[in-house]
Amino acid sequence: MDIQTRKTWLMPSMALVAAVTIIFGFLVSREGFSTLREWHSIRPGLSACGAPWALAGPTMFLAGLWTLLSSGRRPTPLWLAGVSSIAAGGTELVGVLTRVVPCSGSS
Repeated sequence: MDIQTRKTWLMPSMALVAAVTIIFGFLVSREGFSTLREWHSIRPGLSACGAPWALAGPTMFLAGLWTLLSSGRRPTPLWLAGVSSIAAGGTELVGVLTRVVPCSGSS
């Protein structure tokens, strides 16, 4: 694959990655902030899960914006978004496995 073809595919793919990161960052932020807002009426374990979500969500959102504005030329925002998504997903996984995060289904 020659350089020009590679550059042609790089811009749309980075824009797609940035858009998905922005969307997931917004969703994680919304869930984290709503969990923290209701901390007094939910279980302590669930409100403890809200803190990493409230930190990881805006980090993902800003990293997505940074990737979009820098046209994907810098790896730093991609690393930030990746680490933040791993932190948010790990918090979700631990919360579900310890039955802190409520899941739908029969119990």
